[in-house]
This record gives sequence, C-alpha cells and structure tokens, in this order.
Amino acid sequence: MPKSFKTKDKIAASNMLLEGETPKLVAAKFGVHISTIYALRKDRGHGHTKPDRASHNITFRLSDVELRALDVFIVDAGLPSRTAALRSLVRSATGFLELRRDELLDLTEARRELRAQGRNLNQLTYAMNRSALRGGAKLSPEDKQFLATVRHTFTVVDRLISVGFSEVRQQGRNALHAGEHL
Repeated sequence: MPKSFKTKDKIAASNMLLEGETPKLVAAKFGVHISTIYALRKDRGHGHTKPDRASHNITFRLSDVELRALDVFIVDAGLPSRTAALRSLVRSATGFLELRRDELLDLTEARRELRAQGRNLNQLTYAMNRSALRGGAKLSPEDKQFLATVRHTFTVVDRLISVGFSEVRQQGRNALHAGEHL
C-alpha cells in the first residue's frame, strides 16, 4: 500500500521539483506513484521539469482582424498551427532565432548536400589511396594535402553551421526563460 502523502511531504516534494529533481526520483523518495507527483506539479503551477519544454497554457482574445492577420502569418511562415505561430512570435520577441519554414528546409537541404559531397570526397580519396597501394596512380604530397584540406573544410563548415544555430537558439531560450530581451 502506498505511503500517505501529507501536506509537509507535498511541500518537500514541491521544493525538490523546483530544485530540478525529476518526478520519478521525487515519487520514489516519498513512496508515491509518479502520477501523484505530476498532479502535484500541475497543481502548484511548476510547469515542466525541463525549462525549454512548452508546458503552460494561456488564453487570450483576438479581434477578427487580428485573427485574420495571425492566419495570414501562419500561411506566410509555413507554420502548422496557431499555437506554433504564437510560440514563434514570442520567441522572436525575446531574441530566439526563428527561421521561416522554407529557410529551415533550405538550410537542412544545404547541410544534407554538404554531407553528401563530403561522402563523395571520402569515396574519391579512398579509391585514390587504394589505387596507389596497388601500384596505380601515385598521389603527390601536394595532392594528399589538398584532399586533407578539402575534407577538413567540409567537416568544419558543417560543424560551424550546427554549433552556430545551436548557440543562437540557446541564447534565445535562456532569454525567453529569464524574461530578458537580447
């Protein structure tokens, strides 16, 4: 039979959640089912344990003109829903990097193409090295250096794109959760 979950236990569990403990760990500590901890978290308005996770609902009213403008924005930005559009607007207002859907798809395609070219380069290098080992074409030190430089450049460009977007998005998340403007 589960242990009784008294008011003092609820306060302690709530404090643990606020300190960043997982609901699973809190439930285990107090000997209650994890759903009890999720209900406590909801009742106390703590939101999600992961700070960048959407967990709060808001309700507000728009005029007909504002609603039509929002719907136009959704179509123009290629967003899937009103919720996604409103989250995008809030993020943009706090400095969170928001790309239009078509821009994000273009960037994704560019990274995919970059990686494909990198694979092609690896295959060419492998074939040339294999041929050289069999006594065929000989690679000069300059050729080897050129291939190594090109390969390294592909890797660096891909990493820079990935890290750059991650850093900008994280700055926006931090600003969003701290209520600051960038």
